[in-house]
Amino acid sequence: MSNVVAVHTVGNLETWLGEDNRPGLFKQFCSSYRLYRLPNQAKVAIVWENVDMAKLREILGTAKAAAAKKADTVLDSIELFVELEGAR
Repeated sequence: MSNVVAVHTVGNLETWLGEDNRPGLFKQFCSSYRLYRLPNQAKVAIVWENVDMAKLREILGTAKAAAAKKADTVLDSIELFVELEGAR
């Protein structure tokens, strides 16, 4: 399983930070996650650890994920960076 970094902009950082959708969605495809943001910007990064890529694709395509994205004020586009295992 790989680690994945998701980077995206949010419409309202305070709303994004206050929403509680992430734990329920993310636990379905990763073992843990960490949140980061660019200072003075509404751009965030999420590091998902031990990701099941098939489950990630499946879950991100659901209506529940779309509703969470809207509630969290997530804006398109979302960039996903997948760890290159074994690369140094």
